[in-house]
Amino acid sequence: MATIYLNKQNLFKNLDKISKINPNILAVVKDNAYGHGIFSISKLLKSYGIKKVCVRNLQEAELVREFFEEILIFNPTTARSAINFSFTINSIFQLKKNRHPYIHLKIDTGFRRNGILEEEVDLALKIIKEKDFTLRGVFSHFCCADEDGPDTFIQYDKFLKVKEKIVEFCKKNSLNFPYFHIANSAALHKLPNTLDFVRPGIAMYGGIEGFEPVMKLVADRVSTRTLREKEGCGYNKFFMSEKDIEITTIDVGYADGIPYFKNGCKLKDTVALGKISMDYMIVKGVHKKVVVFDDIKEFVKNFDTITYDILVKMSPRIKRIIE
Repeated sequence: MATIYLNKQNLFKNLDKISKINPNILAVVKDNAYGHGIFSISKLLKSYGIKKVCVRNLQEAELVREFFEEILIFNPTTARSAINFSFTINSIFQLKKNRHPYIHLKIDTGFRRNGILEEEVDLALKIIKEKDFTLRGVFSHFCCADEDGPDTFIQYDKFLKVKEKIVEFCKKNSLNFPYFHIANSAALHKLPNTLDFVRPGIAMYGGIEGFEPVMKLVADRVSTRTLREKEGCGYNKFFMSEKDIEITTIDVGYADGIPYFKNGCKLKDTVALGKISMDYMIVKGVHKKVVVFDDIKEFVKNFDTITYDILVKMSPRIKRIIE
């Protein structure tokens, strides 16, 4: 059986590094904590002292509702829910339909994916006041923070202008100020001021340079045998051996979240041969256990994709163990 090991020390190192930039962390644990296991990661975050997290939906929020003082739901329903749940407002339509009193207003500063448009902010604030919603937070998201270029700073400046407008509105109407957050993982070191909270995701899990990997994937041996000279193995015999070699079948495949490959794949200490085989891989050598990867940044080089894509697809059925 394959097992995912979670490196507590590396997770805490990453959080320490982020805390030096801004100690107020709104940790992103959506999509099963980027595949790491939302329950396991949430326990670790709570022990570190994290009090606020972001999740994808109400189902994820319910899984960790006892761990945190505030859980921001990116894609909520419109019905009332728990007091420590905050609903992201992504549109005026949603705001009008919403019945949950605790909200974060998302501002579209240029991503054009979702969020309140800049010209809609006044209307949104009017509705918030009329419906007596508690505006806990205001945020935006960068489209190009992982690139050089002006887009990040253009969005940042737009967000600061919206921030000024909202602060003035709250002063005028004697409302509590919301907290503002815009700094995602790629923007942590770029902004002149990361505002009230930072909102790291992939950096926390070590999926970008400068941060330590948290996930290690290990697979067990199913069988070992000798592959003879000029003999092939696996589907379609994509790998043909030029000499007698020992091979081992291990119990992990694309049904567990490994991307499909057909011309081999470099693992931590060996190589997979030929095609991946749904629930299995054939690897070179004799092994009791095989470390498929212990640094997602290295493993992803086998594929035309990004670290997020592999991590979030790690099957929830794989056992997670905290080291």
